[in-house]
Amino acid sequence: MDRKDTSVKVSESDFEHGNYPYLPTSTPLRSDAPHHNFSLNTQPGSGNTHETPKRMKLEGSISDSFNTSSAESIPSSPWEWRKMKAELISLRTRLTHQESTVQQLHQIRQEMEELFKKEKKILQIQMNQDKTMIKQLELRVDVGRKTIQESKAAQFRAEKELAEMKMKMEQKIMVLQNENAKLKQELEMQADRKVKPDPDRPGIEIRLSTCTENLELANKRILELEEKLREARKDQQKYELQNVELQALRVKVEHFNSEISHIEESKKFTTRAAQAYELEKELNQARAMITSLRESLKGKLLLEEQIAHLNCRLQRTENLEKQVSQLEFSQAELLSKLSEYEELGISGGPSAVRREIKSLQSAVLDLTAEGGELRQKISILEKDLANANSKVEETKKLLTDTINSHDRLTRFVSRLQKKMSLVTRERDSYRQQLDSYEKEITAYHNNENPSVSNDRIPVLERTIESYRELVAKLEADIEALDGAPHLQAFKLLKEENEKLKDEIAHRALKGDFNINTKIVHYKLNPAALAEQQAEEKEKALLEEVEQLRTIVSSGSTGKGPAPSFSYHSKEIAEIQNNYEIKMSRLKEAFQATSHEYRQACYQLTGWKIDRTKEGQYKLASQYAESPGDYLFFLVTDDDVNMIETPFSATLTHLIDRYLQQQQSVPMFLNAVQSELFDQQTMCH
Repeated sequence: MDRKDTSVKVSESDFEHGNYPYLPTSTPLRSDAPHHNFSLNTQPGSGNTHETPKRMKLEGSISDSFNTSSAESIPSSPWEWRKMKAELISLRTRLTHQESTVQQLHQIRQEMEELFKKEKKILQIQMNQDKTMIKQLELRVDVGRKTIQESKAAQFRAEKELAEMKMKMEQKIMVLQNENAKLKQELEMQADRKVKPDPDRPGIEIRLSTCTENLELANKRILELEEKLREARKDQQKYELQNVELQALRVKVEHFNSEISHIEESKKFTTRAAQAYELEKELNQARAMITSLRESLKGKLLLEEQIAHLNCRLQRTENLEKQVSQLEFSQAELLSKLSEYEELGISGGPSAVRREIKSLQSAVLDLTAEGGELRQKISILEKDLANANSKVEETKKLLTDTINSHDRLTRFVSRLQKKMSLVTRERDSYRQQLDSYEKEITAYHNNENPSVSNDRIPVLERTIESYRELVAKLEADIEALDGAPHLQAFKLLKEENEKLKDEIAHRALKGDFNINTKIVHYKLNPAALAEQQAEEKEKALLEEVEQLRTIVSSGSTGKGPAPSFSYHSKEIAEIQNNYEIKMSRLKEAFQATSHEYRQACYQLTGWKIDRTKEGQYKLASQYAESPGDYLFFLVTDDDVNMIETPFSATLTHLIDRYLQQQQSVPMFLNAVQSELFDQQTMCH
């Protein structure tokens, strides 16, 4: 009665032996052996009620029918199509009849399953009741066993207590008997010797009385224990009786179980006997149904084969129609292609077309080769473009630097112009003062009044002192202007110049550009002209200021300046110039030697070493990818320590190996150089 199988496999042997399984309603009938040879010629003694018409009779097997059908052509007349349609309709009606019979069989099967389930439920209820009875009896048996065990334990305890009490009492009795014997001997000895009465006799009598009392109590206790023993023996007898009853109950339980099993068997037999007649009837009906179904199934299988055959023929006709349409379409395409070839002027048939195709293929190959060469050229040009772009960016940077320096120079020129304007104003003021002096002197010579000259002398001295103060202030202002800010700007420009020189040297060693290339400047450069004009004006103004100083210090009219002052100033200026020339030459020589030394170290070791602060050295590699890849070292008299940089953070494996384990700075630097060299060669 298993309902898990949703499909049934039907074979020829099942029909021959009468083993036809029940088929589920959800799945149609199917055969797993479509290539079996079923003979459809009806025999006279087979008892088949259904007879196939002569036109549906097959002389051979289904495979033969398939072979013959493949050789047949498509039905040509509409009469044959109608005939085939009528056959299909009759086959479908027969299939519907067979499906209805299968459904009836399924209904019968479901009813039988329901009956079986009901009987199963009744038997399960009876079984549960029997199980509950057995459990109750087992519980009673367990309770009896527990009471027996408790009574046994109580009997064992009582016997143990009795034995202990007996031992104790026997010991006491022995002790008392010994004491009694000793006392009797003492009494006998006293009676024999006729000794005076002992003063301890009342104590002995008291002891005797206590002993007799103890003996009585012990006897009473013994009697009580004997009574308890009797009771325990009675309990033991009861326990034995309970054991006998238990065994009898067990026998009864076994008898009941056997009776229950007999009753169940009898019930089963009665139900089977009651259902046997009905089952026989159902069996006969099912057999009749099976025989009819066998015959209908044979017809159904035949019809299915015929339907499959017709479907195959239909598919073939459809495929042939599709092929015809495709061939017509391909014919039209080929005709159009032929017309195109004829229009192109290709004559000579397919051989000429092949030649032209070969020539076109060779042309295509040549073009592909040219395309590859052009791609290579494009890649080379792209690389050149990238290099040119990088150079343009560098030149832009240089341009920005030059623009910045030009702006600084223009600012410096504007400052010089402001200074010149201030100096020209001072010069004009001094000239006005000199003119006033000359006028006063001429007036004094004309008047020649000593009293007036004496009055004017202190006034003139005061004005001279005020002018001296003015000159001192102006000199201080000039020194302040020539001092800190200009020196700072000069230092900054100098540092930038050195950095740019280092970058140029680095790039020249890398081979980015030619170091011998020179930038051409015009001689008549407006900036250079402006600088020359500013310097000339400044020199002229300084000369005038010196002349005015000499005039003011001497107090003369300006016609004859003091020769000693001018002579000393000229000597000082010459000495200062000589000293500046010597210092500049020494600086140039030192810079040349230091630059040469640095270049030699850079080319020999591959490391550019710069001293940033006292004891701190910056190392940049010749093979570094960017100027930002450098190392910092702090050098002291005792030790060399490396300061962390973004570049050193990428060299942890070399630091662990050479600095921490081996503690060798030269080996670490060599390892860094070799790694950078390998990276650069791999990139190239």
